[in-house]
Amino acid sequence: MTTATTTPTTPTTPAPHFTAPAHRQLELDRGTLVAVDRAGTGDLAEARLLLPLVPGPAAAHATEVDVAAEALREALEEAAGALAVVRAEARPDRIVISARSFTGDLAEVCARIGAALGAGPGPGPEESEGPAPGGLFGAERVDRARSAVAARLSAAERHPTVVARAGFLSAVYGTHAYGHTATAARLPGVTGGALAALLAGAPVSARRAVVVGRGPAGELLDAARPLLPAPPRLAPRAAAAPQDRPAGGTATLVSPGVPQTLIRLGGHVPGRVHPDYPALQVAVLMLGGYFGSRLTAVLREREGLSYAPRAVLDPLGGSAAFTLEADVRSDGAARALVLIDEELERLAAGAFAPAELLGAQNFTVGSMAMACSSRSGLASVFAGTLVSGLSPQWLGGYEERVRALSAADVARAARTYLLEPGLTGVLVAPAPAEGLPPVRPLPEPTPLPQS
Repeated sequence: MTTATTTPTTPTTPAPHFTAPAHRQLELDRGTLVAVDRAGTGDLAEARLLLPLVPGPAAAHATEVDVAAEALREALEEAAGALAVVRAEARPDRIVISARSFTGDLAEVCARIGAALGAGPGPGPEESEGPAPGGLFGAERVDRARSAVAARLSAAERHPTVVARAGFLSAVYGTHAYGHTATAARLPGVTGGALAALLAGAPVSARRAVVVGRGPAGELLDAARPLLPAPPRLAPRAAAAPQDRPAGGTATLVSPGVPQTLIRLGGHVPGRVHPDYPALQVAVLMLGGYFGSRLTAVLREREGLSYAPRAVLDPLGGSAAFTLEADVRSDGAARALVLIDEELERLAAGAFAPAELLGAQNFTVGSMAMACSSRSGLASVFAGTLVSGLSPQWLGGYEERVRALSAADVARAARTYLLEPGLTGVLVAPAPAEGLPPVRPLPEPTPLPQS
């Protein structure tokens, strides 16, 4: 008697796919409004309002943005009352207002938020020393916002990760406003007039609003139309572009109590509107953007130097910030720098197998599909697309652009935007060590303003 044998087959993992959700778009003289009808088991709606910012005085910009976001959060929470959960996220190039409500309350919530914004920011520049108590940025509200920001700064300003982030931004952006972080020393100079000018700095036509909920989309557009407030009183500012490559290179900041050495390297690179962005996105992902990345394989799995190294792209203004982060054992920090350079050179040389590229492409497409699987994620994806200066139609060809990338495309992007310009940044280490960049003095802590 013979026994039949079968050859085991290796199961294949199905490739993820992404189909852009249908949307409706409305162009107004006050900005662009997008609505996405998303059916689901719940009856909630998500709204996003993007208020673009043009940097004013460089050193004060980040502090003003933090105070403005805090003041807006308080004012819009008061306006929405119990009908919605409202948040305000501060970013150097924008403030993002988020609101979540029941679909039936959406029109009322948008009307209340729009009315609060349209009522005026409060004082003009000529009143900056003594603003009236009313408006978005009245004196009492600004005082409370400054106090809230001061409390956050006092808790975190000297934390090693905050010091590393501040040093990294300064190295990458130089004297540009994006190179500064919020500081307590700047808080006393933040006035209602300065915040009003900040909010009015960008053309009102650049504002964007997104609403996601149980449609029809036309009704969502009608409900969300009040989110785009009337034009502000002040004239727009002229934007200053970041420097191509600030001088200074990479430095070591010595912080004796830090338990690991914090590595923060990167540079500013093209943003989403650039045709090379998809290839750059996949190159960064292969380098350190997910658990199967090169930095994870080398720094964590092979060498045991770092638990969670990563590399990310952060769209900011018309460009993006590339950031490579690794918290490493201090006795292996110099070795980690060598390994990072080696992996970047290999990536730029195209030294990777087709399976590695395919895995990164699958992860990129699957991540977008996952991000769009919820109302909140969908609203954030559309908002991020719009704030980058792209039309929502850009999402329609997302998978095709990623799948069309060749190994040569990815290697060229890594070489052109990461390897050849060179990375800059900082290390925060407990002591100087051989193989680390030159030491630069740690910035002195700034005193908190007296209440």
